Amino acid sequence: MPLQSAILSGNTRLDQAASTGPSIKVGLPDDLDAVRRIQKALVALGYSLPRSFPDGPTGEPDGIYGDETARAVTDFQRKAFPGSLMEWDGRAGPNTLSKMDGMLPKGGGVVPPAAIPFICGPDVTDQIAKVWIQMQSDFRALPRLMKIKACNTILIPIKGGDDSDKTGFPTDLDELKQKLRQYADIDGWDTIPLFQGASEWLRTPPVFTPDKIQVLPSGVKAMTGGPCATPSSTDYYNTDSFSDGHEDEETCSDTVQVAGQCWLNGTVNYGTFGVMVRLCSDFAKTDVIVKRIPVAQKLYSLEWATNLIKLYKSFGAHPEQANDPIAWTQATFNGGPRAVPSGPGNRPKCKCSCGCKASDDITDWNYIWQPFKGGGRLPR
Repeated sequence: MPLQSAILSGNTRLDQAASTGPSIKVGLPDDLDAVRRIQKALVALGYSLPRSFPDGPTGEPDGIYGDETARAVTDFQRKAFPGSLMEWDGRAGPNTLSKMDGMLPKGGGVVPPAAIPFICGPDVTDQIAKVWIQMQSDFRALPRLMKIKACNTILIPIKGGDDSDKTGFPTDLDELKQKLRQYADIDGWDTIPLFQGASEWLRTPPVFTPDKIQVLPSGVKAMTGGPCATPSSTDYYNTDSFSDGHEDEETCSDTVQVAGQCWLNGTVNYGTFGVMVRLCSDFAKTDVIVKRIPVAQKLYSLEWATNLIKLYKSFGAHPEQANDPIAWTQATFNGGPRAVPSGPGNRPKCKCSCGCKASDDITDWNYIWQPFKGGGRLPR
């Protein structure tokens, strides 16, 4: 019986492969239109073929039945025939084409947006508190000179010079602000798994297992799967960790749960800053030498840290709002490592229904605070 769906019907070679004819497979040149229809059917069913669609999933496919198309067919076969391993051969034959044809809606299309769950990433509440409490212990054990260097690294963050330059204090804060606009160095601190450049763990198993491309209610296409941080990036196959798609606000990509709220993990990272600034502030008020230096009291303060965040967020081609980073900095400065800002989080559409916790088995929970902790800097 000829194939019936709008995508697969009307091609003699496909009808032949769906009945008694040879399957369509890797390694043999075949009917270009037949292969293109198979590729379009796979995308319509939610499978990703980025190399086969050079102009994107809405463009014209290349018509090459290569490894990528065969892998997508195999993925389809695993789901369509879960108990029949013999069907998992990556070939478009009678059973596979008939099953595919029956699953395609009239006119093709994609899975309705209403079927897409928005789920936050794993719960990091305990892990961040553990890291930040350890940070407090490490800092308090440092000698005075190293404390000054560490505090100056995060609160007088100017590029250039060596560690010896980190032990003094500027005399003109207005001049310092101008230097920061030109030579700011924001690479001196991070809780590593919360840093955007190290966030791939939130887009890979076991946190996220890619399944298919779906169209979000906004019309944006994103990779979906699960169990957590789904939908994932709208630029999923981009290996640049700083791609805007990895933090697309229409998705739950690069998100984590903290105390029952869903946040972009890079926003939570500013809780690291708040803990650090509080340590420096307390040091400035109690150290017998530093407490006599008025400028140190101004620099080692929440007010100065807030101004720095506003400055950081004004950098670059994509200026950002500073409200949420400041809220995290203020929360941990005032309340300690287990404090969280009030409010719903900055990814409220992502439900905290993921049962995954961010254990040390999933990623390495540690921090960087130059120059005493971390060795090298994380790449920006």
